[in-house]
Amino acid sequence: MLSRLPLRPGLKRLIRIFLSLLLILIVIIVSGVAFIEIQRHRTVALPAPSGPFAVGRMEYDWTDRSRVDPFAPHAGQKRELVVWSWYPAAHTSGSQSAPYLPAKWGQANDNQIMQSNDSIQTHSIDHAPLSSSSERYPVLIFEPGMGKIPTQYTTLLEDLASHGYIIFAINPTYSADVVAFPDGRVAEATNAGKVEDGANLQVAGDRIIQVWAQDVIFTMNQLDTLNAQPGNIFSQHLDLTRLGLFGHSFGGATAAQVCHMDARCKAGIDIDGALFGSVAQSGVTQPFMVMQHDPGACSDADCRSFQNKVHTILRTVPKDSSYDLSVKNTEHFNFSDYAVYFSPLRLFGLLGSIDGQRGIQITRTYVRTFFDTYLNNKPSPLLREPTNAYPEVQFSAP
Repeated sequence: MLSRLPLRPGLKRLIRIFLSLLLILIVIIVSGVAFIEIQRHRTVALPAPSGPFAVGRMEYDWTDRSRVDPFAPHAGQKRELVVWSWYPAAHTSGSQSAPYLPAKWGQANDNQIMQSNDSIQTHSIDHAPLSSSSERYPVLIFEPGMGKIPTQYTTLLEDLASHGYIIFAINPTYSADVVAFPDGRVAEATNAGKVEDGANLQVAGDRIIQVWAQDVIFTMNQLDTLNAQPGNIFSQHLDLTRLGLFGHSFGGATAAQVCHMDARCKAGIDIDGALFGSVAQSGVTQPFMVMQHDPGACSDADCRSFQNKVHTILRTVPKDSSYDLSVKNTEHFNFSDYAVYFSPLRLFGLLGSIDGQRGIQITRTYVRTFFDTYLNNKPSPLLREPTNAYPEVQFSAP
């Protein structure tokens, strides 16, 4: 029988080596999976807000009856948005912090290689009462990056709310990977709502940004209504004469586009977002800041193109109210919560070598300082020149 034929010594040795390597590979894979599971379920408290206010959070579901959604998988569907608000709240004892994501959102968005949503501790209280320390508060509208949702920027948004800003943050339906509506429906990203592989980036971006810009303008209109209607938490408490726009990545590009389109924008920030739409040629006339990750030598064509567009829009900004700054040793996702909890993005070069909490602290400080300057009339030398307190921040001339 063949099974009884003796194996030559050399073949036996090869089989032993193969089995040993296979065992080592299995141990590495099992250990890696176990490490990821332990790390992603380890409790992580987000950096605490630095302002004097407690932070409240609530959710709205708004439908724009005037627009058919061009990203929706079914023809004729109206554009529907889930918008979250973070706001300065009254201090109440014994309140439990809100989950990083509500249950339905968490089930739909849990990524098996990122920090588990249920292990992240926030500093927000669901539906907390609005602080009565001020009659009216400045308002900010935020858009996340492509594929992302606003809770992935909780650390930044909570901090702004703790300093007296009411933030309304848009979930871009069918562009975000997943949006969960309050009634349990789940909307996943569609090809129409995202930049497809191989697509012309400029053409796709110009197309999508028109929808995102209209989302922001619709939200502005909703805030007019919310402020005028009696009986809701924000009634007559939104100071819409002090309205700022900001966002990360594609959301930052959207902030620039809307400031170009709508004079209700009094100041805007683009956090590391390549520019699309007509703003790239026409610019903005409001105070505006571009905050970038470390550009390094900026020797490739994409970097030079981005810098040229930044300089184009900032040259149209009123004198002494335009800012182009970068943060050393950061990468694109250092401006999000990914920087402060377990994420493999550092392995792919999407997080820089800067300490995650330090990078977030810098982002929070400069975003708040900009809006304090132009919405609250509290100018700061931080915006004028480098400082020893934040040597990582580099200024460029527009």
